[in-house]
Amino acid sequence: MLRIVAHGFGAPADVLVCEPAPRVEPEPSGVVVRMRASAINPSDLVSVSGAYSFRIPLPFVPGFEGVGVIDAIDAEVSGLRMGQRVLPLGSAGGWQSFKALPAEWCIPVPDDLSDEQAATAYVNPLTARLILRTLAPSPGMLVAVNAANSAIGRILLRLLDAMNIRSLAIVRSKQAMALLADEPICNVILAGEPLPPLDGGFDAIGGDDGAAMAQAIRSGGALMHYGLLSGRPLPPGLRSVKPFWLRNWVHAASRAELRAAMAEVFDDIRSGLAATTIEACYPLSAYRVALAHNAQASRCGKILFKPQL
Repeated sequence: MLRIVAHGFGAPADVLVCEPAPRVEPEPSGVVVRMRASAINPSDLVSVSGAYSFRIPLPFVPGFEGVGVIDAIDAEVSGLRMGQRVLPLGSAGGWQSFKALPAEWCIPVPDDLSDEQAATAYVNPLTARLILRTLAPSPGMLVAVNAANSAIGRILLRLLDAMNIRSLAIVRSKQAMALLADEPICNVILAGEPLPPLDGGFDAIGGDDGAAMAQAIRSGGALMHYGLLSGRPLPPGLRSVKPFWLRNWVHAASRAELRAAMAEVFDDIRSGLAATTIEACYPLSAYRVALAHNAQASRCGKILFKPQL
């Protein structure tokens, strides 16, 4: 049993270590999930850096999304069974062999989804569906997506196309443009180029890029701000900005609302709208190689940890 853990905050390459993990038992009304796959996401790396140190106790095991099977279950738990495949949500801890959590945070996974797609079904596909629902664009509108070559950017482009909404993809390099060759896009431009009047936008970057998008949105439109890849917040005073943080929505929603939203996401994955490209899988012990691969600018798919490799 292994875990990738930070005993202090800082650059992930400097503070993360792979070490033996203690055996865990289910708490009252809880389960233990044997992890089969877990994704590397920016939210994991930002958390390790210390950006949210005020609410993250140490030692900290990253991994906000993944899939596993129930390996142990408290006698009080009903509705779940040993060996059942689930998404263990509501907390970090996916980058280890076993994760203990309350049973209410386990979302059963349909049999027709692969481990790889299940392991990437939460952070990006669910965020995309929820921010699209909040923006509520209509057919014919022009909506911009920055960081459009990212996993969630591609999902948003497909969802917009399925709704007959025109999209403007914004990327940072011509190489990123090439990565979007197979995605449905009305137009693609480089960051920093002048923006046309927009009916709405999805901002994963913040800082100057997010501000430029907000300023291009027509009166009555909205900017869904859901990420901070630049590390810089949006400047104050921008109109029509609607912040969205998945953690806040998930912890405020009822378990019935969460299960219903994930059922919608599972349908999006089946249809291909929210399918995620997987570039490589690594055992926990190869975490340094996995993190270096994840940081490559040429990467065009997700990196997963598979504890059983």
